[in-house]
Amino acid sequence: MQHKIRIATAGNTLAPALGILQKLGYAVTRDKSAEQQYQAENDTCIFVADDPLNLLGLVKIYEERGASWQPSDQEVQHLLLLDECEE
Repeated sequence: MQHKIRIATAGNTLAPALGILQKLGYAVTRDKSAEQQYQAENDTCIFVADDPLNLLGLVKIYEERGASWQPSDQEVQHLLLLDECEE
């Protein structure tokens, strides 16, 4: 049986997340006056998050879903398993 790679949110994942964002072509800055928020920006988009992992997550959401990234009410209910709670 093949061993699964396991990565958990920790301090050692922040630098790789920033490196990936830069490799994807984003200029990454950190605004110390706005509660340490990070910003990734390219020619068409600006993403803002509290840490590099969340910032990378926002970028990947946009890359996968595009400008219509917002979920429908039905999608939220289905993906967050809210429909199971109502039973």
